[in-house]
Amino acid sequence: MRANQTLDAIWSRRSRAFREETLPYFRYMGQSGFPAFMSLILISSAIGYLSLIRQLPADFPIAATGVFSLMLVLCWSPLRTWLGAGDTVFLMPREAEMDSYLRRSLRYTSVGSTLLAAIVLLLYIPIYSQGPAINSGWILAAVAAALKAGNVWGAWRERQMTWSGMRRLMRLLRWVTTALVLAVWLTCAAMQAAAFTILVGLLFLLIHRFPSRHRLPWERLIEEEARTRKRYYVFFGLFIDVPTLPSRIAKRPYLTWLLRAVPYSNRNTFVYLYTASLLRTEIGGILIRLLLLGCLITYWLADAVSLSGWGSFLVFGIFMGVLAVQLGGLRHVHRYSVWKHVYPLPDKQRVDQYLKVDRVAMLICAALLWLFMALPLALSAVYTPTIAAAAGAIFYVAVRPSRLRKKMLADADEE
Repeated sequence: MRANQTLDAIWSRRSRAFREETLPYFRYMGQSGFPAFMSLILISSAIGYLSLIRQLPADFPIAATGVFSLMLVLCWSPLRTWLGAGDTVFLMPREAEMDSYLRRSLRYTSVGSTLLAAIVLLLYIPIYSQGPAINSGWILAAVAAALKAGNVWGAWRERQMTWSGMRRLMRLLRWVTTALVLAVWLTCAAMQAAAFTILVGLLFLLIHRFPSRHRLPWERLIEEEARTRKRYYVFFGLFIDVPTLPSRIAKRPYLTWLLRAVPYSNRNTFVYLYTASLLRTEIGGILIRLLLLGCLITYWLADAVSLSGWGSFLVFGIFMGVLAVQLGGLRHVHRYSVWKHVYPLPDKQRVDQYLKVDRVAMLICAALLWLFMALPLALSAVYTPTIAAAAGAIFYVAVRPSRLRKKMLADADEE
């Protein structure tokens, strides 16, 4: 790295290098049919949304929907810094000059997350207007802009904190505070909501004065950048082979007890391996978050009997497809592991045992998603969408192993 190279030039060069690095993978993703699948989801979602705002049920949870959807996009405050491990040697001596570098990173990431928040707000306002609509859409837009700016500032202050436990606590406080402020603005008059917001904001500023923090948290920013890059490559890995990145292992004690259900024997070697990989790697974490989100949205639509129950059926199908795509990445986890050729393991059973793990995981996901659809609809005496969803899920789980087997055999031939 040239000593006279400006930090803005370094930022631009790294940003351009990442785009050039990922562009071929975007092309492969485009050739896979995934954009067509997402277009179908978008069209179906648009049809469901238009039907919802035309015939909004009387008992639709307007305020709860606004709090949940807006909280997610307002609190989400990513930061792309393009920093790497070597920067603790090459850029740390120039820490006093890093302010402009970080401001550029904040602008770069804030524009995208703010645009997403604006889209969600625009989609929510027609729903909000059909309820009491205590405050106008312009007031909600101004409040959302202020909350977004506060979350960007709060997220940066959290990154600076010295202790991980304090950082997690302050992040939880920020999310809860944002939800409370949104709930007040959606259910109370403007003067009351403004007084509450000012009080909460002052309290939040006061609390942030106490934790110790670094001026520039190099290690945390480098780790966050590495996690972001890994997420990109985990996604690209669903469509084509990508460079191997270091795995991030999570303990998840609330799930890993399931490993004790796998018999300890040679014939279950790969069952144990793939189960442990699913429960402890990032694939499992994404799968859990998708499942929780799918159960929540499915329950809301089923409880409101949206489109006579077919709205929840549509969401059930969409999340089944997304979960299936995410779960399919598990077959690449140990594809290039050297130990398969070192230890005397029954490699010929690997495909069958992987398919067993995939089948059980898919059945559990489908059953949980279906329960959150079936129970509310049963209370409303609506059964046809529930039966159709169960039949579709059973059929898909039945035909999925044969498709995965062909893909794994094709992967083995390429090796």
